[in-house]
Amino acid sequence: MAVHNRSRWNTADNKKMTNPLSLIIRGTCISFIFSLLSVLLLAIFTLVSDSEYLEAYLEYIMVAISIGSIFLGSVLATQKAEAKGLLIGMSVGILYVGISVLIGMELNNDAATTLVLLNKLLAGVAAGALGGLVGVNL
Repeated sequence: MAVHNRSRWNTADNKKMTNPLSLIIRGTCISFIFSLLSVLLLAIFTLVSDSEYLEAYLEYIMVAISIGSIFLGSVLATQKAEAKGLLIGMSVGILYVGISVLIGMELNNDAATTLVLLNKLLAGVAAGALGGLVGVNL
């Protein structure tokens, strides 16, 4: 008697994505979507409440949103990867920082200093690397 191993789920859908470029783009898009939603909620909260603490710490809150977005995007991007989580996560961080710095320079009509750019890049790479390591192991 032959035994059939039927799967309830379609195995083609559960196949892991192996193209790193598509994972990097996917992670960066997820990061920007999460950032936009977080900033929108922060703006609504700022309009509703008159908190002086929020205004005092707004810069730090925005940095936390950016780092959290990079981390989340890297985790979700590398969940489908079997390997190279560190590289994919770091690439998501680099791409996110690059695009956000370009957008910020365009909106402010101001040049970013090398120290600020290096600081943002290191924080983005660190958050992306950590997210990539976490995502591969989930």
